[in-house]
Amino acid sequence: MKSNDKIFLDALKKIYNRVLFPPKDLKNEDVRKICAKLTKEAFSKVNFQIIGSENLPYHNNCIFIYNHLDNHPDYVVADGFQITLDSHFVSSLILDKYYNKPGNRVARYSLPSEKNHKAYYDRLGFIRVYAKDFTPKDLKKESIRTINNQFYDKASKNLENGSGLVFSPEGYSYATEKSPGIFRHGIFKLACRMIPQPLIVPLVMANFDKLASEATYKCQIKTPFRMSDFTILDENDKYFPRIVKRINDQYAIWVKDLMLEDNNFNNEINDLKKKIDQKKDKTNMLVFYGSSSIRLWKNLNENFPKQNVLNLGFGGAFIESLDKYFDALFQFQSPKAIVMYLGGNDLSLNYSANQIVEMIMALILKINKKFPETKIINIGIKPSFEREKDLETIKKINGMMREKSEKISFLNQVDLYKELMSNGKINKKYFLQDGLHLNQEGYIVLNRLLNEEL
Repeated sequence: MKSNDKIFLDALKKIYNRVLFPPKDLKNEDVRKICAKLTKEAFSKVNFQIIGSENLPYHNNCIFIYNHLDNHPDYVVADGFQITLDSHFVSSLILDKYYNKPGNRVARYSLPSEKNHKAYYDRLGFIRVYAKDFTPKDLKKESIRTINNQFYDKASKNLENGSGLVFSPEGYSYATEKSPGIFRHGIFKLACRMIPQPLIVPLVMANFDKLASEATYKCQIKTPFRMSDFTILDENDKYFPRIVKRINDQYAIWVKDLMLEDNNFNNEINDLKKKIDQKKDKTNMLVFYGSSSIRLWKNLNENFPKQNVLNLGFGGAFIESLDKYFDALFQFQSPKAIVMYLGGNDLSLNYSANQIVEMIMALILKINKKFPETKIINIGIKPSFEREKDLETIKKINGMMREKSEKISFLNQVDLYKELMSNGKINKKYFLQDGLHLNQEGYIVLNRLLNEEL
């Protein structure tokens, strides 16, 4: 076992021991909170990626479904027992991180021989159900059915009490390459029985069955839905099974796409090339470049009705990304103006403020060399709850860029940072639930600032 796998395994063992042997007076909810904290610490030692956090709903009393993956056989914490990496990741790195509550999970009952499994999950106080191939031989089917039906009442109360519910519809785990399995109907029946119907948040998981040294653990958050979005109001609707299968089939596509997704943005760049090719009128364009803050600006054309707008933003973009694909993304005639939002993602690469400013300026000068008549507007890096520890660095970068823009005639700097602060603190009303991406109110502010510049 490689050293980083050993470090990760030791962190998993720490979770196991702290959950199994906490102070006796702690409630299940408190133990789940400890578990979430330690799980976040464990995953901080390995590579992981969360995609689509902008899709998280504002409230967490939702059903978070995920495709359940195997564990790598080397990650055994005690006597054959393994902590399920994917479900712990969801509870900790999604629910606890973004809602400050790890929620509750549905876990199978333990077999009589699985003493560690029983002790661990009993201490976490999860909702338990019997799963296929994991039921005592002497337990009658009627008893299993009666016990499993209690799940609906317990899960409903959990959601009504404002807690998220983490659930795998398969009832079994698979290798990423064979995921997902066949979705069972129970969780979707629960959603239909509740009034109002809860949101179902699809989480697509990949690589949690691999060693940390050999893969990046991936979780992609897809757009939440209700069963009523498919016109299903009742579990007895004749189309109910068909809709569950459609969701299941869509998951298979999502998992495959996530497996193939690379960190070099090749797919995104190809999509942007098509976007450029499909743009018929390329005269006097107002072109937007940057990361997800640009990509997610859905009503860009409406906000700039008098401009010939082209949105070339792509999620996760680094400054280096635009430089690497410069020829592909700057292939048209001289635009009227270019708007850029860059630098935020580069903070995660441990660059200093000076280094980030140098990279931004190198790109700006490269753009100016190709388009000497084009006005360039650089949007200052916004504050965000996700990057609170970097606020001083962000302010320094923005200040340095402001100073440079005052000396360069073709460059304007927009101070978005100041507009999103209130009494020295980040104003939450401008952000989505993930605390990173702008909501509609945030884009109204950005739109006003840019229109003032234009």
